[in-house]
Amino acid sequence: MANARVDPFPRYNFLVEIDGIRRAGFMTCSGLEEETEVREYRGGGDNTTVRKLAGLNSYAPIVLEMGSTADGEIWEWRQRVKREGAQGNRKAITIIQQNEAREEVKRWLVLDAWPSKFTAPEFDASSSENALESVELQHEGLQLTVRPAAFS
Repeated sequence: MANARVDPFPRYNFLVEIDGIRRAGFMTCSGLEEETEVREYRGGGDNTTVRKLAGLNSYAPIVLEMGSTADGEIWEWRQRVKREGAQGNRKAITIIQQNEAREEVKRWLVLDAWPSKFTAPEFDASSSENALESVELQHEGLQLTVRPAAFS
């Protein structure tokens, strides 16, 4: 069987769910990154090679950018974290990537997320662009689910 061409998915078709609630209006999502610290170790008597060991795993903050609306739920979540701390205010975030037919192809589950930063919109009387807000989310892990049917 010949190799079939596989086109990449577009970057504009995505949804964000916060504790199962779909949030319209997120314009960008960045920071889906994980990394394992590399620890170098030199064994006694081995003067030619540095060994590379796996250390702690870390996760970049996720940044969501959205149009400014009357919905203040993200702001209130951030305020609860300020008052009470992150413990008890962590949420599951799901980022769903879709194909051009708006069918789910990948799903990232962001574990134990909490907002560490909220950025209000910049205002400019000479601009007609939408006002944008952003929230930075700290978390403790990513899980990825790929939908095999999306590739057939």
